[in-house]
Amino acid sequence: MLVRLGLSPREAIAAATNNYAEQFHWNELGQIAPGRRADILVLDGDPTVNIWNARRIDTLLVDGNQIDRESLLNK
Repeated sequence: MLVRLGLSPREAIAAATNNYAEQFHWNELGQIAPGRRADILVLDGDPTVNIWNARRIDTLLVDGNQIDRESLLNK
């Protein structure tokens, strides 16, 4: 939706992650950096080229654990 409103894909990703965390003073969120919590989403495409690539999920790590997406999707 942010891209449709005129932001670039890179700006939309920043607005949904780091900028959002900074706005609410959630210092442990929004970036992969020392001292921060990080859930990591690995994609099969570059979302800064095409925002729809954000749907091409390869791997998801939450609290350091790899999530089995297939089992979640089949529930």
